[in-house]
Amino acid sequence: MKAILKTARFELENLLGKKATWILTGVYTLFVFAVCFSEDLRQSYFSVMESVPIMLNNFVLPIVLISILVGVISPVFAGDKEQKIEQIPAACLIGSKGRSIAKLIGAIMFSLAITLLLEAITLVLCRCFGLCDMELLIRDVGGDVKLNPIWTAWQHFGFSAMTLFVGCIILTIIILFISCSVQNTLSVISISGITVLLEFVFHSFSFPTVMQEYNIWVFFRPYYLFVTEIITFSPFVNLLLYALCFLPICLLAVMRIIKKGN
Repeated sequence: MKAILKTARFELENLLGKKATWILTGVYTLFVFAVCFSEDLRQSYFSVMESVPIMLNNFVLPIVLISILVGVISPVFAGDKEQKIEQIPAACLIGSKGRSIAKLIGAIMFSLAITLLLEAITLVLCRCFGLCDMELLIRDVGGDVKLNPIWTAWQHFGFSAMTLFVGCIILTIIILFISCSVQNTLSVISISGITVLLEFVFHSFSFPTVMQEYNIWVFFRPYYLFVTEIITFSPFVNLLLYALCFLPICLLAVMRIIKKGN
């Protein structure tokens, strides 16, 4: 197990070293800076929520996060096939199965680390510009969607971070499943991108409620867990129950990923 964790750390460092990770993180940082700096920009395009950090957490950060995950994690298995080195792990100390587990752990650690980094960038920049009134009560989204219960910005920020963590784990497992099932990175990016886009369409437009809510975007729009229709408990309970709904898919995907190493 120690060898697997050591390999997982190597995989994490490899993913963190990808140029796409830092290019997209830099783009997000510049965007947040622009939003915080320009009151006109905030009033014209980003007045959906009273709190800038919560607005960013619900409508901007998730898009950047998904882009990073799809762009960086897609080659984890498919890249080995492209370089024709997929058989090499069988000769290493932990074997192919151990290497697959290490890749899975490393990718999940990467997704959580990037989420934490983007959350920290959001919070620090908003604080620097005096836009971080975390005691503000968040009552609605765009004046139309009423949130119940009414929480402070701090509570929303913590909850949205937790929700994004869950969403990242689920999406990472799905991308890895696709990556170990196809032959090249471009196919992984295409399939993952189309899947995320279709889920967004189902979630955002007039489709049956089950398609809107049994949907990966429930985790990437944290406020939505306050207004769900199928599961209507507290936001924390809703998060737990929706995560459990995705558990069978994740378990089957993890089994396929590990089986790749056999």
